[in-house]
Amino acid sequence: MTQASTTDLPSIPASGVAELGEDGLDPELVTLHQPPALRRHSTLVMMTLVAAGALTLVIALRTDVAYFFSRPEVQDLGEAAVLDPAVLVPNTFVRISGTPMMSERVRFGRVLLGGDYVVFPLAGQRRVFVQLPARQGSASQASARREFAGRLVTFGQLGRRYSSLGSYLSQHMGMPVGAESYLVLADEPPGSYAWALILAILALLTIVVDFFLLLRWFRPLRVDLGPRAHSD
Repeated sequence: MTQASTTDLPSIPASGVAELGEDGLDPELVTLHQPPALRRHSTLVMMTLVAAGALTLVIALRTDVAYFFSRPEVQDLGEAAVLDPAVLVPNTFVRISGTPMMSERVRFGRVLLGGDYVVFPLAGQRRVFVQLPARQGSASQASARREFAGRLVTFGQLGRRYSSLGSYLSQHMGMPVGAESYLVLADEPPGSYAWALILAILALLTIVVDFFLLLRWFRPLRVDLGPRAHSD
């Protein structure tokens, strides 16, 4: 058995405290290798992208969160055929009556929330459309309904999520659908959007934690000169 040479071990002063150099820095710490610059910069870029992505998600969810906090009482709009578009207030909980035009329905899928849905107009107008889950949107089931309660939004508010649907209705179905056209997301009361609030809170927490870590990891180290600084 061999013993390690004591000359290989760092010397420890009698006081038990490392002596600082003339510049106030610990000589042994100065000799340590700094982390690679590429790894440090990559970490900074990645954390910045995470914060930017979380902020983008919060902005995208702002109308969903606003609807969650809207009035839970349903506003009755009456018959769609005689509805005045001037009285419509987007992002509110409404109820509308009318005969579904199932011959003009379009089926599509929502990527973010999943599931298949059908969209169709109500008889006598082309200003307000209704969305139903596909399992409830068969010709026989939907035709039996005359009232639809849910979230009233415009195609423009839904953004890219519904841009392809609006284009299809306009170009292939010959309907005057634009950014100001209305869509009733049936069977979606304000309380059903709790997921948007939870997701927005998680995104905000991600931003806060990410910003805190950026400040903690990339701030300059504070040098404490100790009693020597006071004696000088």
